[in-house]
Amino acid sequence: MKRIIKTALMAAVATLISVTVCQTTKAQGDKAGLEKTANAFLEAVKAKDTAKLKPYYTDDYTYIGADGKIMSAEERLKSLAAADAMVIDSFSEIKVRTYGSTGVLTGMNSGKTSSGAAEQDRFTQTWTWKGGHWLLAASHVSKIAP
Repeated sequence: MKRIIKTALMAAVATLISVTVCQTTKAQGDKAGLEKTANAFLEAVKAKDTAKLKPYYTDDYTYIGADGKIMSAEERLKSLAAADAMVIDSFSEIKVRTYGSTGVLTGMNSGKTSSGAAEQDRFTQTWTWKGGHWLLAASHVSKIAP
């Protein structure tokens, strides 16, 4: 009888720990959630859909371009919408990592400049889980030499 009670108690404690861990993960966001958010964000970048992109940025978002210039979210959105902006055809080598309420995404994009020249860039994005959503806090882009 003692053995049954002990086993039942251990099972109850294990279940409680499991539920607590799952709730903590959901409360902080998770890798799958960031992957889904990042995929939607990158599709909006390819489409140059600035209306869809705007809600993804934190209020203090910082973008550092391949030329070293720093832009705010508003400046970045304007640059993406500009006629001479690179047209991105694809994203590849996407890797997503999460560390609690912070996520890091790295990858590569390929496209064409306004003159039609092929261009590839590598990028790093830093995401934060805030208010129940993944938000983009910072990005950096480096050109890949031809």
